[in-house]
Amino acid sequence: MADNNKQIKFEKNLITEYFICGSIDKVFQKHHHSIPISFASYARLLSKFGVIKSAGPNSKISESLYILTLLANYKIPLEKIYHRFAPHLLQVSTNTLHRILHYTRLGLTRRQGTALIITTPKLKNRILIGNDISLSNTSLGRKGDLSLPMGHSKVGESIKDSITRVLQNEVFTDMVVNQQFPYSIIPEHNKPIMFINITDIKVAVYHIEIPSRLNHFSSFKLSNLKFIDYEAIQNTKNVRAGVKEIISNYIKLKGNHNEEVLVLDSDLNNNLYALAQEPTE
Repeated sequence: MADNNKQIKFEKNLITEYFICGSIDKVFQKHHHSIPISFASYARLLSKFGVIKSAGPNSKISESLYILTLLANYKIPLEKIYHRFAPHLLQVSTNTLHRILHYTRLGLTRRQGTALIITTPKLKNRILIGNDISLSNTSLGRKGDLSLPMGHSKVGESIKDSITRVLQNEVFTDMVVNQQFPYSIIPEHNKPIMFINITDIKVAVYHIEIPSRLNHFSSFKLSNLKFIDYEAIQNTKNVRAGVKEIISNYIKLKGNHNEEVLVLDSDLNNNLYALAQEPTE
């Protein structure tokens, strides 16, 4: 029995480490490749726990969004922004940022994302929101900006997998580790209520209503998850790019059952496009 408990604890620790690091590779790097498990066995363990794996290497949205927001605000060349504000630990490169900026200014998207508007039957005018803590260094930006649960998605994957990944990473992480993830809350036939372009990411936005009993939230990416009134979010300054636009349009769409899904650009995209028309210093 003791050996079995030890094995369960070991497996749970590995699942926790995966959510902290974001990939199997990064877990191995963190532990200097001294984990007593093979890469293939680790992948099988994730499947055993029902984990929807990260959507490729570009799983961290926060870094690039923050740097490009600075670019739109300060209106100086990208390299100056990068070297002035970016810490040495920054994972996103200037080449990647230039590529994102190029696609954004052309009005094109090359990646996909998923954002969730989560409500409960009793709190009709409140949305689940948390503080983005995925920025690893406070010199990069305002660690703690309000954000909806959102993340990257894989091209061609099912809507259910896209939604599940976000819920597992940003809302119910502890429940995944304890093999109690509430799969039943994800509708079998869900469709986006809108799309929003945030830099070069086309984000599909879904509405999910969860029972009030599911009120124990946990995540290594969002902290202080709680239901907040629409207006309180809209009146807050430090909010992640695209979130206010998503919420304001969700309010407009409530009760409106148009067949055509709304597609809009975030304010960040509009600002970056306008910046391309202006000379920089």
